[in-house]
Amino acid sequence: MSQRAKIASGRLLLAIWCAGLLALLLPALWTVREEREAARERLAIEARNTAVQLSALLAVPAWDVDELAARTIVMAAMENESIYAIKVQTPQGMLEGQRRNYQWEPVPWDDEIDEGAVSGVSPLRVEGRPVGTVEVYVSPRVSQEGAALAARRETWRFVLSFLCWTAALAFMWRTRLQRDATGGGGGQSVPRREPEDSLALAATGAEALSEEAAPCGQIQTEQGSPCDGGGVAARDDEPIGPLSAPLAAGEVASPALGLAFMRRHDHAWQVTAGLFRHSFAQGPELMGRLYAAGDDAALCRLGDLLERAAPCLGAERLAAAARDMQTALHCPDRERARLAVEECVQALDAVLDALR
Repeated sequence: MSQRAKIASGRLLLAIWCAGLLALLLPALWTVREEREAARERLAIEARNTAVQLSALLAVPAWDVDELAARTIVMAAMENESIYAIKVQTPQGMLEGQRRNYQWEPVPWDDEIDEGAVSGVSPLRVEGRPVGTVEVYVSPRVSQEGAALAARRETWRFVLSFLCWTAALAFMWRTRLQRDATGGGGGQSVPRREPEDSLALAATGAEALSEEAAPCGQIQTEQGSPCDGGGVAARDDEPIGPLSAPLAAGEVASPALGLAFMRRHDHAWQVTAGLFRHSFAQGPELMGRLYAAGDDAALCRLGDLLERAAPCLGAERLAAAARDMQTALHCPDRERARLAVEECVQALDAVLDALR
């Protein structure tokens, strides 16, 4: 996956996460709001029913202006802890009134009412004639406790839903990244090679290089040595088959498809770097042994392989050092050849260290 595609996918994932978070938050807020409104409506109904009940008891005392009887009825009604205040009003003025103080104890009425209290009013009638009104105020303290429990319940529900939503998106994102890292397709993934297999592969590659370098003199006698005067030029002039050749049915490997894959996927460079590291892990030691044995032909062959492989990693110093080593081995100056081999060894060591 390219860097631009990763950024676009990350922004899309963030937008989906925010949308899901909003979809989880709005129902929770709506539920808490509905619970508060329902609790306030229940308080209003309770206050109105209590006022209706007290109006039947306080009608006669209000008609007779019997303050003692009215006070007795009001104080008995205040035994209900949910009632905050009661006020009995007649045309002559307030007949009786009680409210609760900060310690929730009944005290005489003084027109100080809690703003959160819900009131209910009922008229006092005697023989069909109005003789006053009774007002009952119900405290929202009990309803606030219920609303707080509902809010706590919705908070925990939102937190759990948020965690599950975030974990699901994180799992999807990680799965996509792993799929892109293994080739971006729905096919079978390449089995991962264990470290022991990698070391065995590196040792096998080193032995193959040494065995291939041994008959290099015979091969170069028939085909031309890379260290000959026109060896490098001949290699550069030799025709290379077209990379975009048409595919045949059942073709095993396609350079065109391989190059297209490398252009589309950033991790292809890492695969190339791993193959280079495993193939040339024993290269510095092998070059030292070949130079000590005086096998210039094998050194030329190894330098030719390095010169071709180094540009795939962008290792310009290694490519130049391998080319200079081949040229120096062709010259009679042995000091120059020794320095060129040492420079190539150092350049290869630097590349291998950078790839570890």
